[in-house]
Amino acid sequence: MFKKLALAALAIGLISAPAAAQDYPTRPISYILHVSPGGATDIMARKIALGLEKSLGTPVPVENKAGGRGAAQLADINKSAPDGYTIGSVTSTHIGAFNQTLKQYNVDSFDWIARLVNEPYLLVVNKDSKLNSMKDLVEVANDKPGSVVMAGFVRGSGGHFAWEIMAQSANLESSKVRWIPYDSVGDAVTATVGGHAEVAIAYVDLVKNQVEAGNLRVIAVMADERVPQFPDAQTFKEQGYDADTSWQQMRGIIGPKGMPKDVKNKLAEAVKAVLETPELQTYMKESSLTPAFQGPAEFTEFAHQQDTITKEWMTRLSMH
Repeated sequence: MFKKLALAALAIGLISAPAAAQDYPTRPISYILHVSPGGATDIMARKIALGLEKSLGTPVPVENKAGGRGAAQLADINKSAPDGYTIGSVTSTHIGAFNQTLKQYNVDSFDWIARLVNEPYLLVVNKDSKLNSMKDLVEVANDKPGSVVMAGFVRGSGGHFAWEIMAQSANLESSKVRWIPYDSVGDAVTATVGGHAEVAIAYVDLVKNQVEAGNLRVIAVMADERVPQFPDAQTFKEQGYDADTSWQQMRGIIGPKGMPKDVKNKLAEAVKAVLETPELQTYMKESSLTPAFQGPAEFTEFAHQQDTITKEWMTRLSMH
């Protein structure tokens, strides 16, 4: 009798488990960001959240937990149940932080759900700046070290490594430019518009409005070709610098470690569907974002590759 009851219970469990996965989600999914409101990552995340609400049929509230290079955000994600009801933004900057200020985490501390896009880095200057090209920046930095102030995300971020790559391509000692770190790229751009910095390293969608308004000018783009939004802005290659254009900012979604595989796959498929909607396709095109969707397995492998490259740069810059 006991054996029959046990078998019956097992059978019920086997039947109900897939059903529970199929029912996901049954309540709101919290989407936690590591940046301040208004930045490039924030803007896209909110568009993704709206799309997920429609496709999954549940609210996806976005929470901004900026500061500490993702410390508060990652702590929240890390302590959350790995049930698919907490997800978070992730960029190349996180991987830098794992190797520097947030060594309590590593790539394997989280589940990598979906990569969204890649985007090229560019340099913009305040409207009153006399810098019109990377060549001008290099000349002034060499002539008067420290006189050029550059705003960006924190040291060890994807943008910081991009600047190091740019400087290396120009045979410029990067320390000759004074790097000022901000809590987000959006804050760095705002500081540059306000004249607190002369140069900022950012992305197309974050500077487009300010460039069109005449508050900023693009002086160099780290891409193989000019971006359509700024047809007059030359690439580094056009200016004679062989900067590695494969290093671009990545945006993706992570979750707590140990999420059920079927839940991760359902989330990833929903994200993929949102990225394929006309609204997101138009947004990505206007922002010069490169569609780069990857599901959990591919994204996890990519994260490990990025981690290897990051470690190499941090060793080169003595940042460990």
